[in-house]
Amino acid sequence: MKRAIALVHADAEAVLTGRTDSLAVLRGQHIFLSGGTGILGTWLLELTKVLNEHHDFNLQITVFSRNARSFAVRWPHIGQQPWAQWQDGDIRYLTELPGDVRYIIHAAALTDRRLFASQPSAVAETNGLGTLRILRAANLLEDVQKFVLLSSGLVYGAQPWELPQIDEHFAGPLRSNEVNTAYAESKRFAEVLGQCAISETKLPVVTLRPFAFVGPYQSLQLPWAVTDFIRDSFNGGPIRIMGDGVTVRSLMYASDYAFWVLAALARGRARETYNVGSAEPVDLLSLARTITRFFSPVPEIRTRVGQAGHDRNRLVPATAKIQEELGVSQTVSLEAALQRTIEWHRLMQAGPVPAPTASFPT
Repeated sequence: MKRAIALVHADAEAVLTGRTDSLAVLRGQHIFLSGGTGILGTWLLELTKVLNEHHDFNLQITVFSRNARSFAVRWPHIGQQPWAQWQDGDIRYLTELPGDVRYIIHAAALTDRRLFASQPSAVAETNGLGTLRILRAANLLEDVQKFVLLSSGLVYGAQPWELPQIDEHFAGPLRSNEVNTAYAESKRFAEVLGQCAISETKLPVVTLRPFAFVGPYQSLQLPWAVTDFIRDSFNGGPIRIMGDGVTVRSLMYASDYAFWVLAALARGRARETYNVGSAEPVDLLSLARTITRFFSPVPEIRTRVGQAGHDRNRLVPATAKIQEELGVSQTVSLEAALQRTIEWHRLMQAGPVPAPTASFPT
């Protein structure tokens, strides 16, 4: 585990090199982070560790999650830091925040797509009501400087195949009479609630729309294409792809993801919305082939597995706005991101990787 933690620490240091001045407004601040035990929250804590230990930021973070305390025990290198406080709780019942909090990152949500059909009402309630609760709690504070609301790139609906990227003004179709849109609609509603808070109380809300990510701390039990492909490769293959593999996505490495969120917390303009993710497209077949290059023997790739007539689709963000306004950039290429992720999992585990099971994520 020590080598795996060292790998992450090196990546956290690298993404912050030459960029800490842009985060200076956060020095000495107390940040409240909801949903802080997923991939984003863990990387935000890794970056905070570097900022505090090597750049004297003196940040304090309160992490609120269903499993905050057990997470702190599992990862003592960040869980036992004096600057981190841990609160177990359900975001749907949150009523107050620590009085000295000035910066808030709301990332708590149910994001496991297996729950979108099996427990859609829980998804809608957590993502919608949970956002309302934390907005109301934030409004009780005396001097909130920034509230970063994590939405989703799925709020755009279907991206036209001929459109290479979608920017913050795009609005595609979402069918509200289909249960599998519960997640996207709940995130849309969360954004609307953020706009209500801006209108009614002038709360400085910045909305981020994340796309797809990869990196250490990302569970291989999550049912995403990249985690499926990596898990199947660890198990010797084959990698199974529904359809012909031409579906297009993009992937950003977790250290870049966390830094972009911190940049939005420090310098994002209230009332604005920003895409967060990689603008570099990759089709699923190419993604699978890149992943298999890091394994020996090379796992087999099978296409057209499972449901017949699987539609091709595209989901790739335009990121010019956030790069120009906040001065961020992507520092880790897709190939390097995959290589580092696979190496981290090699260091953390041995033997077959369990198949995913549905659960409530944090």
